[in-house]
Amino acid sequence: MASRMTSAERMAAVISGQKPDRVPVIPFIEGYASQITGISLGDFYADGDKCFEAQFASMRLHGYEQTPMYGYASCGAWEFGGEIGFPYGKGQGAPFVKKHPVETIEDIDKLEVPDFGRELPGAYKIADRVATRCFELGMPATVQIGSIFTAASVVADTSEFLAWLIMEPKAVHLLLDKVSDMFVNALDYFADKYGSESLLPFDGGPSESNNMISPQMFEEFAYPYMKKVHTRVKELGIHAVLMHPCANQNLNLPYYAKLREETNWSGKYFWLFGPETPIKDQIKAFGDHDVICGNINPPLFLTNSYEELLEICRRNIEEGINSPSGYVLSPGCEFPVNAAPVKVMAMVDAAEKYGRYE
Repeated sequence: MASRMTSAERMAAVISGQKPDRVPVIPFIEGYASQITGISLGDFYADGDKCFEAQFASMRLHGYEQTPMYGYASCGAWEFGGEIGFPYGKGQGAPFVKKHPVETIEDIDKLEVPDFGRELPGAYKIADRVATRCFELGMPATVQIGSIFTAASVVADTSEFLAWLIMEPKAVHLLLDKVSDMFVNALDYFADKYGSESLLPFDGGPSESNNMISPQMFEEFAYPYMKKVHTRVKELGIHAVLMHPCANQNLNLPYYAKLREETNWSGKYFWLFGPETPIKDQIKAFGDHDVICGNINPPLFLTNSYEELLEICRRNIEEGINSPSGYVLSPGCEFPVNAAPVKVMAMVDAAEKYGRYE
């Protein structure tokens, strides 16, 4: 049976708390889309128009619900005056830091918060081009506004930053405050340019995972600045945020759960946790208010066959489809850049076959 809703109608239904015809598919595709238009991965991240066109073509080709976006895990370093490299080399999958703007404690004091009123800093120039192309076609403008902790961990030399959590906590708090100010400035700029109702900000990163820091450290160093930025989300009237707490963040769930309560926000989070966090735990923590995204382990899209993935997706849909406030089928992190197109097809086919609400 063919789908009755368009992708836009499907997502509008989920955001408004209604049931669509089938579960939406958000495959968290970025670099993979470069295959569709035949560009290099470096050009995908360096050129906003090529980035948009590749993702838009992939979206139309596969029939999933994700609209084009721009972001990467090392956001922050370039924006604060460091250097990044684009992934033109063999084995490179995303932009990477070549020079951290903070290498010593003294550098934190000298760090200037990017002023979006003068010129868009770093990768935000590219992200703005992608957002403009989306906005012109009535699609959400998705821009990166976190995570503050992960961004701070690449603004500074990462190994030094983690040591400073214990040895120099006051300096770390100053750095986190400056990084959070950058993301607030980004929110203000994009909300003013495109309208709050058109924004779908993206927040997420791996550095605050429980593989890296304890939940007590999360409470002290990550949560206050996340709350600061999300308070601004609420003040601006933004109605949805894509959240991707990457890697194992099970012990941080209580802090993510109280974010809505403490900011008194009435919008929807789309929670995209890694495969480490069972869907049942996500539903328990967020299901009454927010949309739960699937958490299929991304490497499976490289190693498993179409038939095997169809079954993996079926099980994921079965776990999430009855979440009270909505569910979308997703991998637990970015879709692998070099996966075959038939692996994306498995997700969409599974949603059509197993994810119908009628």
